[in-house]
Amino acid sequence: MDILLLSSPVVQLDFDRIARVPNLGLASLAAHVDDLCTVRVADIHGLKNHRDYVSRIVNGYDLVGLTAMSFQYQEALALAKIAKLSGAETVFGGYHPTLAAEEIGKSEDAALIDYIVRGEGEATFRELVQARLAGKSPRDILGLSYHEDEGKGKGMVHNPPRPLLKVEEIRMPKRDARLITSGFYSFDVPIDCVETSRGCTQGCKFCSINLMYGRRFRRFSIERVIEDIRDAQKHGAGSIFFPDDNITLDPKRLERLCQAIIDAGLAHLRYKTQASASGIASSKQLVDKMGEAGFDGVFLGVESINKRNLAFLGKGKMSNDAEKAVQYLHDNNIIVSTGLIGGNPDDDEADLWENFKLARRLKVDFPIFYISTPYPKTQMRAELEEMGLVTNSDFTRYDGLHANLKTRHLSEEEVQFITWQMNARYYGLEWLRYNKVKLLYPKWFAREMRRLAPFYARRKLDLALGRRTREDFFREDLASGELCKGVV
Repeated sequence: MDILLLSSPVVQLDFDRIARVPNLGLASLAAHVDDLCTVRVADIHGLKNHRDYVSRIVNGYDLVGLTAMSFQYQEALALAKIAKLSGAETVFGGYHPTLAAEEIGKSEDAALIDYIVRGEGEATFRELVQARLAGKSPRDILGLSYHEDEGKGKGMVHNPPRPLLKVEEIRMPKRDARLITSGFYSFDVPIDCVETSRGCTQGCKFCSINLMYGRRFRRFSIERVIEDIRDAQKHGAGSIFFPDDNITLDPKRLERLCQAIIDAGLAHLRYKTQASASGIASSKQLVDKMGEAGFDGVFLGVESINKRNLAFLGKGKMSNDAEKAVQYLHDNNIIVSTGLIGGNPDDDEADLWENFKLARRLKVDFPIFYISTPYPKTQMRAELEEMGLVTNSDFTRYDGLHANLKTRHLSEEEVQFITWQMNARYYGLEWLRYNKVKLLYPKWFAREMRRLAPFYARRKLDLALGRRTREDFFREDLASGELCKGVV
């Protein structure tokens, strides 16, 4: 059997300019079946003509796997059609197929999908391949959805869920399976992903992680993480992103990992991760050790300065820790990005701008002004639907940057426009003075300034001469999908 695993080609364009990382989950799946068959991974999210590429390479594969978040799902269906025309079976996995499996199984989409691997996929995918090779029914494979009687319009059968795996049973990712090995970077350094843990015990209402893993936190051994970092470096990485759901749930463990990186002689690599503000703020010693180990970028989940909104989002006292967390990170020359969420039920215009003021006061290097998004099956979606505030169920827009709701005081378009203005105003002269990106990545920063300066100059001139309005620029950016350009 020959298997092809495809990443989603749909990305958030603003983030893609800063970082583009290969798909770790697919490399992990490949590791669990490479002793059974030939398996290849194609990270196609950096390609301009991804459909042409898939059409060229897909012939000869027996099974094609696709992964998708909600905003990526429609394009995954288009690629599945290409795979089906080539004669391959298709298997879907990831957040959206997992959470919407029942709805997908009853829809017309099911004609393009032979199997859905729900939740944590490694063991389920391996058993599916084994069953296919042996010509056996998949009826006993936990975590799998499939067509019975060769899919004759009867909808999909959904086997019981699979218990979470023991981390000792999860194999190291198979990076040799990748067909595309260049074009992945953070700023201007080649990057790869290494996971150190899975899951999160917190109960944020907007998050799908609990629906995938339950409120569980599982740790890989530090020895395995170090071995994985070495393998990523061997495959060309100069920078490592830890995509853990909540790496700072155990701050002492993260500190031990940092010391292990130092002891292993790997502190010359550049490390990045996402973390909670409370976890970072809990220990200056931890952050100092992160700086010593080579960390130079952290995405902080701050979410909001507004206590009412924090309570709605299920985030407790997150903003209380933001100032201390940012200070600790900046003291160690670590670039800080923050997620700040607006568009919550009682938000008015002043509430949205409070997040902007917080980011400016903290001198955040890359604030991301997210818009509250009613992701499928989350507690927040149920509450917003009950309030009558969800305005759009086109999941292609569910990327955190597009408004899909209204508040009690603002329309959907007003939420979108105000958030766009926040991004447009943030990256100005004041940001140029204090951001740490220009110090840590001067070549990348200079290149981006050369690219953007003419763009900004034209917009300023058009505004001054009255040839165009801010609303014109807003429409232009909304159409292009780049909503964080800055400077109007």
